Amino acid sequence: MDMEVDPSDASDAVGETQETYDLITAEYARQNATAWPNLADHISIFSASLPPGGVVVDAGCGPGRDIALLRARGFRVIGIDRSLGQLRTNSVPGVLQADMRQLPLPAGSADAIWCQAALLHIPRTAVPAVLAEFARAIHPGGGLYLSVVEGDGEGFQAASSYGSNRRRWFTLHREPNLTAMLARAGFAVHEVRRNSDRRVWLSIHARRNGATATGQ
Repeated sequence: MDMEVDPSDASDAVGETQETYDLITAEYARQNATAWPNLADHISIFSASLPPGGVVVDAGCGPGRDIALLRARGFRVIGIDRSLGQLRTNSVPGVLQADMRQLPLPAGSADAIWCQAALLHIPRTAVPAVLAEFARAIHPGGGLYLSVVEGDGEGFQAASSYGSNRRRWFTLHREPNLTAMLARAGFAVHEVRRNSDRRVWLSIHARRNGATATGQ
């Protein structure tokens, strides 16, 4: 995965990535309208430990594909994304423009957070704070799903697959380091899976330390 790496760029990595998503939103939504085959398995694992009708936050929801999949399971889903263009693409109800580094949620108000291909746009130095914010929003025993690109390094990459030379920031992760960060934030990992398309995706299911969630 070729990336432009300049440490000084990271200061506005999230802002520039948001601007890129605002501009590529229609093509992004078109190309990602269909979920990849293993996503249903991840939703089943994620759902198994949650109470019926539980509150799920889709952090980095984009045009809302996964919101629909989670709502079909009976969950009350709040979608958040920093890109207003992404949120407006499919006019999905129940979404908020917000930054995952500062969730607009009371402490312990969520049964779980679903974060598919979104944490990877956060610079590595900010990842521990994001995971701590997730832990703040989820009640003890609640669930967390993360999917990131597996690998080393971080930096900008042009959104050429969406017909643009605008850049998005990517932070690649390895399982040991990411699970260690999750542990420090107060999560226990219970399942790790990988799947490949153009990239190798590292998907992690974890629970907030504390009391067991209803429905387990």
